[in-house]
Amino acid sequence: MSLANYHTHSCFCDGEGEPESYVIKAIEHGLDAIGFSCHAPVPFFKSYLMEDSKLSAYCDTIKRLKAKYQEKIQIYLGLEIDYIPDAIGPGSPQFKDLGLDYTIGSIHFIKDPFKGEFWEVDESPAALEKLIREIFKGNVDDFISYYYLLIRQMIKEHNPNIIGHLDLIKKFNSNNYFFCEDNELYIKEVEETLRVIAAAGSILEINTGGISRGYIETLYPSTWIIKECKCLGIPIILNSDAHSPKSVDAFFDQALEILHRAGYSKQRRLVNGSWKDTLLAPIRE
Repeated sequence: MSLANYHTHSCFCDGEGEPESYVIKAIEHGLDAIGFSCHAPVPFFKSYLMEDSKLSAYCDTIKRLKAKYQEKIQIYLGLEIDYIPDAIGPGSPQFKDLGLDYTIGSIHFIKDPFKGEFWEVDESPAALEKLIREIFKGNVDDFISYYYLLIRQMIKEHNPNIIGHLDLIKKFNSNNYFFCEDNELYIKEVEETLRVIAAAGSILEINTGGISRGYIETLYPSTWIIKECKCLGIPIILNSDAHSPKSVDAFFDQALEILHRAGYSKQRRLVNGSWKDTLLAPIRE
């Protein structure tokens, strides 16, 4: 029974600090594995994403750290890769020869079919409101349906190892400002997406990053979704989505309590380079 974190962002994208500082902090906190998952480049500029020119240096840095600390902690090279239809995804050719240990597939962007611009679903409340108004003509249900459709398409077309922060669209949904999670359509879209995840054998991420960065008070995904995952036999992995070394295991205690109560006793992890189901760590004192 041990802890690990495979979702981290360092100075190569929008994280704070060199990758080595995350390794050192992970060792201090008793983790026996850490994976790096920088935001992969996309076909347009966003300041918080890694630039194409840094991709080689990023991979070399993680591989060097893997060798340097091999006696103390297992280190893995990954990327968080956005899915953008007909443009890029976790299985795109440009990522095939990097020697990645895993991929995290995420949806951060929705393309404006009228202007060709890319809108972020998690930039700010005002930006999300504008996205829904301009692309979906103010219809929140259409926005929800399209977001989860993108996740299903990503899984079917690219099948990433890990599905990142499944319900990211709730990030700015404080007090149900945009939608209610008990809405019939919302539940339908989530459940359909979970069935696709289960059929693909993908690993669903339990992500504490929204809590540690002060955006929300709940995990990605919500507890009711985690319970549905258990019923469907979907394997999970606990990640912190760390953007600073101090957050390598942020709010893991809270997450572990929720996972145990949902009936999970194992999580899927990389162990010596292979995916294995390992005992979920007990709730720490």
